[in-house]
Amino acid sequence: MRVLAGLVLLLWAAPGFAAYSGLMLIPTADVLAPGEVCVDYYCDGDFPVGGGIGAAVVESQYGVGRRAEVGLDFDLTKGADTIPVLNGKVLLCPADRGLGLALGVYNVGEGVSPISYLVATRELGGYCRVHLGVQRTPEQEMQTLAGAEYCFEGRLSLAAEYLAGEENSSMISAYYQFTDDWGAAFGWGVPNDRESDNWWAINVACTWPAGD
Repeated sequence: MRVLAGLVLLLWAAPGFAAYSGLMLIPTADVLAPGEVCVDYYCDGDFPVGGGIGAAVVESQYGVGRRAEVGLDFDLTKGADTIPVLNGKVLLCPADRGLGLALGVYNVGEGVSPISYLVATRELGGYCRVHLGVQRTPEQEMQTLAGAEYCFEGRLSLAAEYLAGEENSSMISAYYQFTDDWGAAFGWGVPNDRESDNWWAINVACTWPAGD
C-alpha cells in the first residue's frame, strides 16, 4: 500500500480503465515510491455477486523518481482486446506539504480515447483524507470527482467517493492490508443513472519495493 494512512490502490475506472493510484473510482494526489512496482487484478459485475463478471483487468504500475508513476493495463474482459493501455501521473505538490496536487492521464492506447485529470488531496487529523478534482473526457466534458477515506488503527480503511457523469457512479468501499506486500478491497457502486443496477468491484493488489 503506497500510503498507509489511506486507501490507495491500482484501480479501474469507467469509461476505459486505468491503474492510477487512487480509490476505487477516482485518482488521488499519490504516486508510487521510486522504483516501486505494483501489480493487481480488478473485476466487477452487477449484483448479486454470483451473477457473473462484467469486467476483468490486470494492471501494473511503476514509480518513476519521487513525483511520477507510469503503468500498463490489460483488459481481460471476455471479448475485449488485450492491447495494453498506458497511464501516467505527475505529482505537482506532495500531500505532506499540506495540500497535495497531481496531474495525470489514463486510457491512452490504440482504439481508446485518453482522459486527463487534476486532483487535490488533503490530510485531516492523521487518519482521514479528502480528495477533490476534475477530469476531462474525450468529448471535452468536465466531470467532478470527490472522495474521502478513513484509516483505522491497524490495517482496515473505509472510503466513499463520487465521479460525475451519467455513465459513472458513487461508491463505498473497504480495504484490508493483509501484509506489507498485498491487500484487497471490495466496493459497492451506485450508478448516477438510477435506472442502472448497483454493482460490485473487487481489487487485489501486490507491491514490491525498489530493489526486491
